Amino acid sequence: MTNTPSVKSSLQRALCLTIACGLLLAGIARAATTPSPYDQGPGDAGISTTTLGNGLRVVVAVDRAAPVVQTSVWYDFGSLYETPGKTGLAHALEHMMFRGSEHISAAGIDDISARLGAQMNAQTSYDYTEFYFVVPADKVAVPLALEADRMAHLDLKPAQWAIERRAVINEIRGDLSSPFYSLLSRVRAAAFPGSPMGRTALGSLADVEAAKVGDLRTYYHEWYAPNNATLVIAGDISVKRGFALAQRYFGAIPRRTLPPHPKTTGTPATGKDVRANFPFPFQVLDFAYVVPGDRDPGEPEISTLATLIGDARSPFYRALVQSNVAIQVQAQEDTQLHQGLLDVLVVLNPGHSPEEATAIYNATMATMLSNGFPPSLVRTAKRITIAQRVEAGDSIVGIGDLAGYTYGVVGEKIGAEDARLASITPDSLLSVARRYLRAPNVIGRLSPSDSPGATGTATSTTASDNFTARAPHGTIREPAWIAREIRTPSRARSVLKPVQFRLANGIRIVVQYKPDRPTFVLRGEIASAPSLEPDALVGIAGLASDLANFGSISRPFARRTETIEDMGASVNFGSAFSARGRIEDFAHLVTILADGERHPSFVQPWLDQERGQLANSVGTRSHIASVLADEAYDKLLLPPGDPALRIATRNSIASIRRSDLLAYVRSAWRPDLTSIAVVGDLSPSVVERTLTAAFGSWKNLGPRPKTKLAPLPLAHEASAGVITDANQVYVKMGQPAVGLDSRSFLAFRLLNQLLGAQGAFESRLWQALRQRSGLVYSVASELQADRSRGALQIEFAASPSNVEAAVRIVREQLDAMRNAPPSATSLEEAKTRLLADALIGEESSGGQAAQALSIADGSVPADYYATLQQRLASITPQTIERVAVRYLRPHHLIAVYTGPHGPWDRGAFSL
Repeated sequence: MTNTPSVKSSLQRALCLTIACGLLLAGIARAATTPSPYDQGPGDAGISTTTLGNGLRVVVAVDRAAPVVQTSVWYDFGSLYETPGKTGLAHALEHMMFRGSEHISAAGIDDISARLGAQMNAQTSYDYTEFYFVVPADKVAVPLALEADRMAHLDLKPAQWAIERRAVINEIRGDLSSPFYSLLSRVRAAAFPGSPMGRTALGSLADVEAAKVGDLRTYYHEWYAPNNATLVIAGDISVKRGFALAQRYFGAIPRRTLPPHPKTTGTPATGKDVRANFPFPFQVLDFAYVVPGDRDPGEPEISTLATLIGDARSPFYRALVQSNVAIQVQAQEDTQLHQGLLDVLVVLNPGHSPEEATAIYNATMATMLSNGFPPSLVRTAKRITIAQRVEAGDSIVGIGDLAGYTYGVVGEKIGAEDARLASITPDSLLSVARRYLRAPNVIGRLSPSDSPGATGTATSTTASDNFTARAPHGTIREPAWIAREIRTPSRARSVLKPVQFRLANGIRIVVQYKPDRPTFVLRGEIASAPSLEPDALVGIAGLASDLANFGSISRPFARRTETIEDMGASVNFGSAFSARGRIEDFAHLVTILADGERHPSFVQPWLDQERGQLANSVGTRSHIASVLADEAYDKLLLPPGDPALRIATRNSIASIRRSDLLAYVRSAWRPDLTSIAVVGDLSPSVVERTLTAAFGSWKNLGPRPKTKLAPLPLAHEASAGVITDANQVYVKMGQPAVGLDSRSFLAFRLLNQLLGAQGAFESRLWQALRQRSGLVYSVASELQADRSRGALQIEFAASPSNVEAAVRIVREQLDAMRNAPPSATSLEEAKTRLLADALIGEESSGGQAAQALSIADGSVPADYYATLQQRLASITPQTIERVAVRYLRPHHLIAVYTGPHGPWDRGAFSL
């Protein structure tokens, strides 16, 4: 059970973002392990458990890192428990849990989320369904009361199911349009033929279409019971209060007689081949093995093997990526409590065939199974796997997920898995590998089509939903005490108290002291601008950052990576750099980091490898509809001749030499453009002394280059189209807005929140386009800004017949913001959302480091987060109206339409 839901999904999201954006470069040389003296995971410190009289298991995980609490309920019911002909309904029931209960209506749930600024989410997997809220700590009683009410009194009505069924069906169809979901789901079906194990958590579309609300009610009454659930409360709360709140809200719910748990294993197939064809720029192979599940012996070894296969020092990486046959090799588990799959995904470089890659992969695996894995690599893989768990536990949400899955679903302590991982040896790893990895049960192949396509992005066969931005339905119904509580401002305040200073060479540093943590997080960036790239070498900035990960002049890649791994750390180099490790290794890691930033080597074979793969990657842009749409949008938005409009080509990348790279970093990577943030149990004086020793002698060569970009042109009307074979149109609209330095920036952020930020259900665009008219599948707005300039961007997806009406309503909503101030209530909700987002962002060390870096690089003042509430309080409805009048231009918008042919690509469609 090494890969908890949060860890699994982070791996899958990382693969999706890398591949779908066409930026699949060679795997960056990441090192992440734990030092040999303490090969131990996150453990169970701060976690307490009890069981209520009705059988509800309660877990309280105390973490005082920020005044934030995550509540989650884990039901022992997933897609494997569904009966034939009634599949996909575990996921559908998850949706219906947001359609209201006896005392809290669907709109009441949404009202609670909006007024608390809460994050709420859910996911259905094979063996469980999870629901969670993240809220300010002083509001923890509200989500607990909500969860208890829907555990006991879910409001399952035919009218509600008729509404939600459409959303479930759209989600299934959307995932079916994802190349990776299609590949992985076909592989799973082939691996477990005729078995529930062969289904994804989304189930059968036909079953969902035919389902009645009574089918959902049957599952609900069978499985949604306190004696079949685990409640987790993680964060800034005491054990005593957590247990008391659990008893108060859940204690009176009666236990139920549960059905017997069905058999959840299947007879695996062997020697199967499956294929999927999608508009995608790369060929992908999936070598899928049936492996132990999270309660089975051998699972820790499989998790470690997955890490080993994808490591940059592994034989698979050398044989496939360093040979330029593949762009990436990555292994990921898709397991349940018993059995599952290990998917080894190989993304091919253009010009290389699946047969060639398969032969190399099989030969490499055969050699490893015959000769064994190098002990040093086994140690590395084991420590990386442990470090992933430690990192997941270094946040309130992460420890809540880890505790929920481990205590609630697997049924053991976190330390039990820690111990199993720590006990792995080269011999035990080889024994498990020889048993399960001799031959893939299924080989899947994803083949590209020849035209660009707007496809889905699902990379998992589980069903993960985000209900934070969900559309409400009906009237608000909620208990009076909840109505009062959510309208009372939270007392929770930012814990950021950063200390800021500057080194003599201009490096800006911010330190956030975080006591009682064994690890630190460092994040840094070197400010840049497209204008710093020479015209003939467009793309050199990205190539330099990638190559910086492959060693410095004095520390070659292999030796440096091994050194970092021996300290159990992770270090990434380039214009955006980072480090995570133990406090006692801070000075050593900073020394290595500074050396890599100041003296990257750019030597062979890495230069040829990264340069070739980047050239291949940029050459596939014509197959990625979203990339083509972004390029078209930029051409409409930016001034003619803007450096950001230059696009890297195969030729510009191929022409870059080592001398060009060295010259580029000498001029563009400078201390006076560098900002660093450090979070951990380190005093500012220690950080200053350490960073001075490592970075203090770094010199600025020549005058400081200008990184400020030219202003955007005045708002104007223009449009472009990207034609695909999709059955819906993705519309991206925009206009110039304010930059970070504008006095109106915070007011414009609130304006954007009111308009459609994050697709919030209470926003004007969502209400007008989705809730009242049903014209769009999704809609959101975003304020994109830097120190130089900003732009307001609006995106939605709609069927072709609804596009014209949707565009008209967008324009009407912008007009409305210019013509009247928002209501005081809606403005307060927008303020609450911004405050809560900032507060929830502090629940992890990584989140605190991100906020501290925004202070270090000058994006926000040093006291921004501490004084955000006061800053927002000064903004009135009239302020928003004045900003709207000054900046919004409803009749001068640019737009890019991505989808099938329509009026927009024939010049007959006007804004």
